[in-house]
Amino acid sequence: MKSDSKVFDVVILGTGLSGLIAATQLAKEHRSVLLLKEKRYCSFFKRDGYCFIPFSNFSEKLVQTGPLKKVFYSIDRRGDPSGRGRTEQDIFYQVVLPGARIDVYREPSRLKREWKREFPDELNQIENFYGELGRIKQLLIKIKNKEPAGSFFPIQNRSLLRRWLTFDNLPKGGTDPWLSTFSSEFKKFIELQMISRGNLLSGSFPLSLVSYLLLSDKEDDWGREVDLETVTKDLFEKLGQSGGRVEEVEDVESIEIKGRKSFSLHLKGDERIIRARSLILNSPLHCVSGFFGKRGKALTGWSKKIRPRYVLVPIFLGIRERVIPVGIRDLLISVQNSEKPYEGGNLLLLSLSRKGDVNQAPEGKRALTVMSLSPLNGSEKSNLSELKDGMMNHLIHLFPFLENHIEFIDRTWTEDQMKSWSYPHYYYEINSEIEWRNGVVPTRISKHLYYAGRENFPYLGLEGEVLSGLLIGTQILKRDQ
Repeated sequence: MKSDSKVFDVVILGTGLSGLIAATQLAKEHRSVLLLKEKRYCSFFKRDGYCFIPFSNFSEKLVQTGPLKKVFYSIDRRGDPSGRGRTEQDIFYQVVLPGARIDVYREPSRLKREWKREFPDELNQIENFYGELGRIKQLLIKIKNKEPAGSFFPIQNRSLLRRWLTFDNLPKGGTDPWLSTFSSEFKKFIELQMISRGNLLSGSFPLSLVSYLLLSDKEDDWGREVDLETVTKDLFEKLGQSGGRVEEVEDVESIEIKGRKSFSLHLKGDERIIRARSLILNSPLHCVSGFFGKRGKALTGWSKKIRPRYVLVPIFLGIRERVIPVGIRDLLISVQNSEKPYEGGNLLLLSLSRKGDVNQAPEGKRALTVMSLSPLNGSEKSNLSELKDGMMNHLIHLFPFLENHIEFIDRTWTEDQMKSWSYPHYYYEINSEIEWRNGVVPTRISKHLYYAGRENFPYLGLEGEVLSGLLIGTQILKRDQ
């Protein structure tokens, strides 16, 4: 092998949103940046005029533009192809339970109407619960207003001593005691909302986190028409314009740590050795920690704290418009049996292309992307076939007569792309209690090794990825001053 004569200031391994943000930020500040993209991984699938984009959570579909403004990203607000503009009272998504169907509105009075219809016997309890969430939200707003300029709320970017000395009045408990007297349907309603917004499966979430995610600030700016693919494409362009390089690679054979200030990357089928002063890992932690061999003990340790419990498996359906039942929304999370585990197609997250959007489906048809969960060790081809059967049974329950209106069902992308180390669609479990505002896996593993991935702030969804990218870019720039 021969060493590449150039030593990059920063090399990013993987093309997730966090790493792209950090790469663009650093290249803009005149750091030499190389981003390595896995050649075989593709984040979308096209067939017969349809375009399908797999996703991990609804925050990737309901893109909150506020955090993205920090990434020098210009948001395109040109017309909605369906002619339906978004208003403050629009429905974010829909939650379907065995005995209820709730439209999740942003405007509290309209959401209250949904509770009254579906949970009439629990209305007073629900109002008290949301009243407590509202009280916590006001505490969070006060904390945010006291944050210094340049901070990344809600993340606490402060020293351990300052965190310990700060008393913020936020409750330390989870949702368990508050929800213990509710019906299983309402408890599942809260749980599914948390699942649909982040990448974490849990029986109990910190109450302050639930408040932060479920109650939107009035000044929050949402842009439904801004999708993650558009954001990613824009960042790649900005990275190139700022002097950053992007290379496609077959695979990574190993990564050597040379002292404290140098990394050597050995690539499959490439005689070069790529050297970097700083390295950012931007793929699922369990996929990249093995690249370091015995020197990857620090990463392996964090892998034990947070591990992928399920892999999200997509199937793609081209369907005719007329099969969609009245009242079904473009984004939907559904559970068929509240008492069963999530595998076997029992939990579905659906994304329907917007009506009339010819960029996603031919006229009179819709692209339906369906995500479900499989245990991480159950992704063999035979298990995926069984999972697909369960998913289809669940879909037919949601869409009566679906079989007569299917153009095709495709899972070839799934069987191929799930083998990639760049595949990002996992749900995690955490093996110890966390202070959610501090994150789980730190963005800085050692002085020159950084981790940018969903395991940093898994429960914050897309916002967590934006924040981790910004934190890493800022940390590297401050370190170099």
